[in-house]
Amino acid sequence: MPDGRVRVVARFAVKPEFVDAFIDAARRTMVEPTLGEPGCIEYDLCQDQAEPGRFAMIETWESADALAVHLAQESLQQAVGALMHMAAEPPTVQRVVSVSSAA
Repeated sequence: MPDGRVRVVARFAVKPEFVDAFIDAARRTMVEPTLGEPGCIEYDLCQDQAEPGRFAMIETWESADALAVHLAQESLQQAVGALMHMAAEPPTVQRVVSVSSAA
């Protein structure tokens, strides 16, 4: 049974020459500011061990409203825009719900 939390998995593929710069910029402009936002439970930048140019941002929000406020932040739009030149392909974003617990 869903607990009301909203989980997001955003995937990024980064050009090899930008991997280190992407990590630094994403931490500074997305992870650190977002962790202080109301309703943010988790905002974790993860790097694929087999393919170092692939990343996932794993997010957990208290509610859909908290996520909506986050997505409306001008600073988020600017951060994403500043990272786009590093992208090897367009990012993908999925909203997911846990189904591991029995109802």
